[in-house]
Amino acid sequence: MKQIIFYLMLFPVLLASCDSHEVQKSHLLEYWLNGVYTSTPAEAIKYTEWKNGVKKANLWNIYETGSTGISITVPDSTFTKNTYDYPSFSAVLKTSSGTYRASSGQFRLLGIQISDLTGDFHFKMKNITNPDDSLMVTEGYFVIYLDYRDSTLLK
Repeated sequence: MKQIIFYLMLFPVLLASCDSHEVQKSHLLEYWLNGVYTSTPAEAIKYTEWKNGVKKANLWNIYETGSTGISITVPDSTFTKNTYDYPSFSAVLKTSSGTYRASSGQFRLLGIQISDLTGDFHFKMKNITNPDDSLMVTEGYFVIYLDYRDSTLLK
């Protein structure tokens, strides 16, 4: 009887000591902004857009977490393309001095390894309120855990 009580008391301790932590997810986004290196956490989501049960497009969304930073959106209805020249993507950069939009550049998807999306990018960005104010984003690179979501097109 004492052994049964001992094992019943030991069972919750054994359960608590089991290490059931989740595998660390990648969130690396790095780039040079006018010659200044930035490395920040980011998220990546691939939306699959459906209409009447038919797959119509993928929408890639890579963005920094937080109130400032880069957000990149890439629509793709080819399902095979991996290099996108401006204006086939949009990029927005929010800084303390304003909001900038890409006016030239390139975005590339390099692949998916295990569950991480990798890619690179470079842009010239112009301030939306002052087109004479521009920034250069160079040597952009990301390795980010890719989240998958579905979207239904209504039109």
